[in-house]
Amino acid sequence: MRKNLLLPSLFLLIFSSSVFAETSLWKVSKEGQYLYLGGTVHMLSAKDLPFPKAFDHAYSDAAAVVLETDMAKLQDPATQFQLMAQLSYQDGRLLNQQISEQLYADLNKYLQERGLIPNMFLTMKPAGVMLTMMAVEFQRLGISQQGADTVYYNRAVKDGKSVAGLESIETHLGFIGNLGEGNEEQFLRQSLDNVKKTEEMMDKIVKDWKQGNLKGLEKTVVADMRRYYPRVYRSLLVERNLNWLPQIKRMLTTEEVELVLVGAAHLIGPDGILKALNAQGYKIEQL
Repeated sequence: MRKNLLLPSLFLLIFSSSVFAETSLWKVSKEGQYLYLGGTVHMLSAKDLPFPKAFDHAYSDAAAVVLETDMAKLQDPATQFQLMAQLSYQDGRLLNQQISEQLYADLNKYLQERGLIPNMFLTMKPAGVMLTMMAVEFQRLGISQQGADTVYYNRAVKDGKSVAGLESIETHLGFIGNLGEGNEEQFLRQSLDNVKKTEEMMDKIVKDWKQGNLKGLEKTVVADMRRYYPRVYRSLLVERNLNWLPQIKRMLTTEEVELVLVGAAHLIGPDGILKALNAQGYKIEQL
Protein backbone atom coordinates (compact mmCIF):
# COMPACT_ATOMS: atom_id res chain seq x y z
CA MET A 1 0.00 0.00 0.00
CA ARG A 2 1.39 3.39 -0.97
CA LYS A 3 2.05 5.78 1.85
CA ASN A 4 1.61 9.49 1.17
CA LEU A 5 4.41 11.97 1.53
CA LEU A 6 5.39 12.83 5.10
CA LEU A 7 7.56 15.86 4.27
CA PRO A 8 4.83 18.43 3.47
CA SER A 9 3.04 17.45 6.68
CA LEU A 10 5.60 19.48 8.59
CA PHE A 11 4.68 22.51 6.55
CA LEU A 12 1.00 22.13 7.41
CA LEU A 13 2.24 22.22 10.81
CA ILE A 14 -6.60 21.61 9.08
CA PHE A 15 -12.44 19.73 10.99
CA SER A 16 -13.25 17.82 7.96
CA SER A 17 -16.08 19.08 5.75
CA SER A 18 -17.83 17.78 2.67
CA VAL A 19 -18.51 21.35 1.57
CA PHE A 20 -15.71 23.49 0.13
CA ALA A 21 -15.52 26.85 1.84
CA GLU A 22 -13.32 29.71 0.70
CA THR A 23 -10.26 28.74 2.67
CA SER A 24 -8.73 27.21 5.80
CA LEU A 25 -9.80 29.95 8.20
CA TRP A 26 -12.38 29.86 10.98
CA LYS A 27 -14.12 32.27 13.31
CA VAL A 28 -14.37 30.72 16.77
CA SER A 29 -16.81 32.31 19.22
CA LYS A 30 -18.59 31.87 22.54
CA GLU A 31 -20.63 34.22 24.75
CA GLY A 32 -19.99 37.24 22.53
CA GLN A 33 -16.19 36.82 22.31
CA TYR A 34 -14.42 35.56 19.20
CA LEU A 35 -11.10 35.05 17.48
CA TYR A 36 -9.86 33.84 14.10
CA LEU A 37 -8.10 30.50 13.79
CA GLY A 38 -6.20 29.95 10.56
CA GLY A 39 -4.39 26.93 9.18
CA THR A 40 -1.26 27.74 7.21
CA VAL A 41 1.20 26.24 4.78
CA HIS A 42 4.56 27.53 5.95
CA MET A 43 6.24 27.77 2.53
CA LEU A 44 4.72 28.51 -0.89
CA SER A 45 5.79 29.14 -4.47
CA ALA A 46 5.13 32.41 -6.29
CA LYS A 47 2.27 30.84 -8.26
CA ASP A 48 0.46 30.08 -4.98
CA LEU A 49 0.06 33.76 -4.12
CA PRO A 50 -1.87 35.82 -3.18
CA PHE A 51 -3.38 34.43 0.01
CA PRO A 52 -7.15 34.00 0.16
CA LYS A 53 -8.76 37.37 0.96
CA ALA A 54 -10.35 36.01 4.13
CA PHE A 55 -6.93 36.11 5.80
CA ASP A 56 -6.58 39.84 5.10
CA HIS A 57 -10.05 40.52 6.48
CA ALA A 58 -9.27 38.58 9.65
CA TYR A 59 -5.95 40.38 10.08
CA SER A 60 -7.65 43.78 9.72
CA ASP A 61 -10.20 42.87 12.41
CA ALA A 62 -7.64 41.45 14.83
CA ALA A 63 -5.71 43.41 17.44
CA ALA A 64 -3.10 40.68 17.93
CA VAL A 65 -1.42 37.94 15.90
CA VAL A 66 -0.59 34.67 17.69
CA LEU A 67 1.74 32.11 16.11
CA GLU A 68 3.19 28.74 17.05
CA THR A 69 6.25 30.28 18.66
CA ASP A 70 8.21 33.52 19.10
CA MET A 71 8.97 34.49 15.49
CA ALA A 72 11.54 37.09 16.44
CA LYS A 73 13.59 34.48 18.27
CA LEU A 74 12.99 31.90 15.54
CA GLN A 75 14.47 34.27 12.96
CA ASP A 76 17.45 35.12 15.17
CA PRO A 77 20.76 33.70 13.83
CA ALA A 78 21.55 32.36 17.31
CA THR A 79 18.36 30.31 17.26
CA GLN A 80 19.17 28.98 13.81
CA PHE A 81 22.57 27.89 15.14
CA GLN A 82 20.82 26.22 18.08
CA LEU A 83 18.50 24.41 15.68
CA MET A 84 21.42 23.14 13.61
CA ALA A 85 22.96 21.74 16.78
CA GLN A 86 19.69 19.97 17.67
CA LEU A 87 19.55 18.42 14.21
CA SER A 88 22.99 16.84 14.57
CA TYR A 89 24.36 14.16 16.89
CA GLN A 90 26.31 15.73 19.76
CA ASP A 91 27.35 12.51 21.51
CA GLY A 92 29.66 10.89 18.96
CA ARG A 93 26.99 8.84 17.21
CA LEU A 94 26.85 8.76 13.41
CA LEU A 95 23.88 8.25 11.14
CA ASN A 96 25.36 5.17 9.44
CA GLN A 97 25.37 3.48 12.85
CA GLN A 98 21.63 4.03 13.30
CA ILE A 99 20.36 2.76 9.93
CA SER A 100 21.07 -0.06 7.52
CA GLU A 101 24.03 0.00 5.15
CA GLN A 102 21.65 -0.06 2.17
CA LEU A 103 19.63 2.93 3.37
CA TYR A 104 22.78 4.94 4.02
CA ALA A 105 23.98 4.09 0.50
CA ASP A 106 20.64 5.18 -0.93
CA LEU A 107 20.89 8.49 0.93
CA ASN A 108 24.32 9.04 -0.59
CA LYS A 109 22.89 8.24 -4.01
CA TYR A 110 20.29 10.97 -3.48
CA LEU A 111 23.07 13.42 -2.62
CA GLN A 112 24.92 12.46 -5.78
CA GLU A 113 21.80 12.94 -7.92
CA ARG A 114 21.34 16.43 -6.48
CA GLY A 115 25.01 17.35 -6.94
CA LEU A 116 25.70 17.53 -3.20
CA ILE A 117 28.65 16.43 -1.10
CA PRO A 118 28.81 12.67 -0.32
CA ASN A 119 28.36 11.74 3.34
CA MET A 120 27.03 15.18 4.26
CA PHE A 121 24.29 13.40 6.25
CA LEU A 122 26.81 11.46 8.37
CA THR A 123 26.48 13.50 11.57
CA MET A 124 22.82 14.48 11.12
CA LYS A 125 19.88 13.15 13.08
CA PRO A 126 16.90 11.83 11.07
CA ALA A 127 15.12 15.19 11.39
CA GLY A 128 18.17 16.97 10.03
CA VAL A 129 18.35 14.65 7.04
CA MET A 130 14.65 15.02 6.29
CA LEU A 131 14.65 18.81 6.60
CA THR A 132 17.76 19.07 4.44
CA MET A 133 16.14 17.01 1.69
CA MET A 134 13.02 19.12 1.99
CA ALA A 135 15.03 22.33 1.65
CA VAL A 136 16.85 20.94 -1.40
CA GLU A 137 13.60 19.98 -3.11
CA PHE A 138 11.89 23.25 -2.24
CA GLN A 139 14.80 25.25 -3.63
CA ARG A 140 14.80 23.15 -6.79
CA LEU A 141 11.06 23.73 -7.25
CA GLY A 142 11.14 27.44 -6.43
CA ILE A 143 9.11 27.05 -3.25
CA SER A 144 10.57 30.02 -1.46
CA GLN A 145 7.68 32.34 -0.59
CA GLN A 146 6.80 32.93 3.04
CA GLY A 147 3.58 31.42 4.36
CA ALA A 148 0.76 33.34 6.02
CA ASP A 149 2.28 33.00 9.48
CA THR A 150 5.49 34.84 8.58
CA VAL A 151 3.77 37.39 6.34
CA TYR A 152 1.20 38.42 8.95
CA TYR A 153 3.79 38.41 11.71
CA ASN A 154 5.91 40.88 9.72
CA ARG A 155 2.83 42.99 8.98
CA ALA A 156 1.81 43.01 12.64
CA VAL A 157 5.26 44.19 13.72
CA LYS A 158 5.15 46.97 11.11
CA ASP A 159 1.60 47.99 12.10
CA GLY A 160 2.34 47.92 15.82
CA LYS A 161 -0.04 45.08 16.62
CA SER A 162 0.62 42.70 19.49
CA VAL A 163 2.37 39.42 18.59
CA ALA A 164 2.78 36.28 20.69
CA GLY A 165 3.64 32.58 20.49
CA LEU A 166 1.87 29.48 21.80
CA GLU A 167 5.09 27.71 22.84
CA SER A 168 8.62 28.72 23.78
CA ILE A 169 11.34 28.58 21.18
CA GLU A 170 13.08 25.85 23.20
CA THR A 171 9.95 23.69 23.16
CA HIS A 172 9.43 24.40 19.46
CA LEU A 173 12.96 23.33 18.52
CA GLY A 174 12.75 20.27 20.76
CA PHE A 175 9.73 18.91 18.87
CA ILE A 176 11.53 19.35 15.56
CA GLY A 177 14.89 17.94 16.62
CA ASN A 178 13.47 14.70 18.00
CA LEU A 179 11.56 13.65 14.87
CA GLY A 180 12.43 10.11 13.81
CA GLU A 181 14.37 9.27 16.97
CA GLY A 182 13.98 5.58 17.78
CA ASN A 183 12.41 4.87 14.39
CA GLU A 184 15.26 5.95 12.14
CA GLU A 185 15.07 3.25 9.47
CA GLN A 186 11.36 3.57 8.65
CA PHE A 187 11.34 7.33 9.04
CA LEU A 188 14.23 7.93 6.64
CA ARG A 189 13.28 5.21 4.17
CA GLN A 190 9.83 6.66 3.74
CA SER A 191 11.18 10.20 3.56
CA LEU A 192 13.67 9.21 0.87
CA ASP A 193 11.18 7.14 -1.12
CA ASN A 194 8.73 10.03 -1.26
CA VAL A 195 10.98 13.07 -1.50
CA LYS A 196 10.81 13.13 -5.29
CA LYS A 197 7.02 13.41 -5.08
CA THR A 198 7.30 16.77 -3.36
CA GLU A 199 6.13 18.81 -6.36
CA GLU A 200 3.01 16.71 -6.94
CA MET A 201 2.11 16.62 -3.26
CA MET A 202 2.70 20.31 -2.60
CA ASP A 203 0.60 21.30 -5.62
CA LYS A 204 -2.31 19.25 -4.27
CA ILE A 205 -1.88 20.41 -0.69
CA VAL A 206 -1.72 24.11 -1.56
CA LYS A 207 -4.69 23.84 -3.94
CA ASP A 208 -6.78 22.14 -1.26
CA TRP A 209 -5.66 24.68 1.34
CA LYS A 210 -6.63 27.67 -0.79
CA GLN A 211 -10.00 26.14 -1.73
CA GLY A 212 -10.80 25.07 1.80
CA ASN A 213 -10.92 21.41 0.77
CA LEU A 214 -10.27 20.19 4.27
CA LYS A 215 -11.44 16.66 3.60
CA GLY A 216 -8.74 16.38 0.93
CA LEU A 217 -6.10 17.84 3.22
CA GLU A 218 -6.98 15.48 6.04
CA LYS A 219 -6.72 12.49 3.72
CA THR A 220 -3.42 13.61 2.19
CA VAL A 221 -1.64 14.76 5.30
CA VAL A 222 -3.07 13.79 8.66
CA ALA A 223 -4.56 10.34 8.07
CA ASP A 224 -1.36 8.74 6.82
CA MET A 225 0.79 10.41 9.45
CA ARG A 226 -1.54 9.07 12.14
CA ARG A 227 -1.45 5.56 10.66
CA TYR A 228 2.17 5.14 9.59
CA TYR A 229 3.99 7.52 11.94
CA PRO A 230 2.07 7.32 15.25
CA ARG A 231 5.02 8.59 17.31
CA VAL A 232 5.53 11.59 15.04
CA TYR A 233 1.78 12.22 15.00
CA ARG A 234 1.63 12.12 18.79
CA SER A 235 4.61 14.39 19.43
CA LEU A 236 4.24 16.79 16.52
CA LEU A 237 0.47 17.27 16.61
CA VAL A 238 -1.41 15.75 19.56
CA GLU A 239 0.86 16.85 22.42
CA ARG A 240 1.20 20.36 21.09
CA ASN A 241 -2.53 20.69 20.44
CA LEU A 242 -3.21 19.74 24.06
CA ASN A 243 -0.75 22.42 25.19
CA TRP A 244 -2.23 25.09 22.93
CA LEU A 245 -5.93 24.50 23.55
CA PRO A 246 -6.11 26.09 27.06
CA GLN A 247 -4.31 29.18 25.74
CA ILE A 248 -6.77 29.58 22.87
CA LYS A 249 -9.70 29.17 25.27
CA ARG A 250 -8.27 31.91 27.51
CA MET A 251 -8.10 34.23 24.51
CA LEU A 252 -11.83 33.67 24.04
CA THR A 253 -12.53 35.15 27.48
CA THR A 254 -11.15 38.58 26.57
CA GLU A 255 -12.48 41.41 24.42
CA GLU A 256 -9.34 41.53 22.27
CA VAL A 257 -9.67 39.80 18.90
CA GLU A 258 -6.76 37.55 17.94
CA LEU A 259 -5.70 36.02 14.64
CA VAL A 260 -4.15 32.66 15.58
CA LEU A 261 -2.08 31.08 12.80
CA VAL A 262 -0.73 27.52 13.12
CA GLY A 263 0.25 24.76 10.74
CA ALA A 264 -2.98 23.53 9.18
CA ALA A 265 -2.51 19.92 10.31
CA HIS A 266 -3.00 21.03 13.93
CA LEU A 267 -6.63 21.94 13.30
CA ILE A 268 -8.11 18.88 11.61
CA GLY A 269 -8.90 15.29 12.41
CA PRO A 270 -9.90 13.40 15.56
CA ASP A 271 -7.24 15.14 17.67
CA GLY A 272 -7.49 18.54 16.00
CA ILE A 273 -8.04 21.80 17.83
CA LEU A 274 -11.27 22.56 15.98
CA LYS A 275 -12.92 19.32 17.01
CA ALA A 276 -11.90 19.90 20.63
CA LEU A 277 -13.32 23.43 20.62
CA ASN A 278 -16.55 22.28 18.98
CA ALA A 279 -16.98 19.52 21.58
CA GLN A 280 -16.63 22.10 24.35
CA GLY A 281 -19.44 24.28 23.02
CA TYR A 282 -17.59 26.83 20.94
CA LYS A 283 -19.20 27.98 17.68
CA ILE A 284 -17.01 27.21 14.65
CA GLU A 285 -17.61 29.08 11.38
CA GLN A 286 -15.50 28.36 8.30
CA LEU A 287 -14.84 31.57 6.37
